Amino acid sequence: MLVNLREVYLPAMIFSIILDFQLAIYFLYLYYKHRKDQIGLNKFLLAFSNLFGIGATSYLFLVIGSFYLNEGYLTELFIRIGVALLQGGILAVLLNMLSKPFHTLINLRVVKIISVFSGVSIIYLLFFYVKPIGLMPSILIGFIGGAYFLYFQTKLVKLTSGTVHSRLFITLIGENIFLIGMFFGSVLPNMPISLDLSAIFYLIGSYVVNIGLMVIFYGTFKFPGVLEFNWKNNLLKLYVIDSRNLFELYSYDFNKIKNLAGEPESQFHNEVKNSINSIGVVGISDVFDEITKTYQNRVKTIKYGKFNILLEYEEDPYSQFLFVLFVDKNMKSLQLFLKKVKNQFLISYKSLLANYDMVDRFRGTIFSNFDLVLQKILD
Repeated sequence: MLVNLREVYLPAMIFSIILDFQLAIYFLYLYYKHRKDQIGLNKFLLAFSNLFGIGATSYLFLVIGSFYLNEGYLTELFIRIGVALLQGGILAVLLNMLSKPFHTLINLRVVKIISVFSGVSIIYLLFFYVKPIGLMPSILIGFIGGAYFLYFQTKLVKLTSGTVHSRLFITLIGENIFLIGMFFGSVLPNMPISLDLSAIFYLIGSYVVNIGLMVIFYGTFKFPGVLEFNWKNNLLKLYVIDSRNLFELYSYDFNKIKNLAGEPESQFHNEVKNSINSIGVVGISDVFDEITKTYQNRVKTIKYGKFNILLEYEEDPYSQFLFVLFVDKNMKSLQLFLKKVKNQFLISYKSLLANYDMVDRFRGTIFSNFDLVLQKILD
């Protein structure tokens, strides 16, 4: 029956390999795309790339060993290499989890122990394989490592929000389906069961794996960079200022969102609510600009008491528009957020900003709808 069903499930396996490689390349592209932002959590994208890339190579060896080699030793060797590569993909993910940005989410000792067992399992499969023991210990260790990675992702999903949260959640569902398929396609056929049942498990597993991969592919479509945890909790207040004419074009108080969510008011709201305004920020910026004596080296951050002020300028060094963000703690994610705000504001009001009389007369109302744009950026 195994030979008779070959034409049915072999295409599914080939499709899985192609889709795995596509996902690996896509995540690697996303990692390098966001690498310049220097956000440590983007290593999560690299972990995914390693998992799918090495996993696809593993599957390729398993397919060749199972269907294209008739010689007993070579068949066994290719299957061993395939399982070892799959173990290597999980090990690569575990080593990525040991990166500093993930330390608050994992038990370092547990991850190190699983990593050591994974490494030993790879050495066993490649150099000290014992037929009576077989593949089961290695497969079991692989599933333990995979299960811990899923546990890690569950914690990651809980700490994220917006687009990143929904994409990670869909991807997590796809990975669970994928693991179920791997169980049917890898574990059950290697148990002491009849050849006919093995073929059926191979068939079910190959197609369930594909369903999981397609769900993962859907979840990762247009996947954003993974930013730092809880970066939104550090947002205090945003200003857009005409620094040449010294008036405020737009402002937004993020404490309104926190108050609606029942969160305690920030240090900014309680202590410095009335101690500094947008014009004061312009003055501080001018002082620093005077010190640097150049617009090419304009100040980007100012430490003010217990909070920070992030400044973002237009590319034109003589531009009059200044974007100011008050934050509890300076984070790379907040700097990227302010850049997005700047770009979106200039795109949304490009024609209006060129008409100074219109802006001066209606500045209290014409920019109020930017609240909706800001919410989309936050999501």
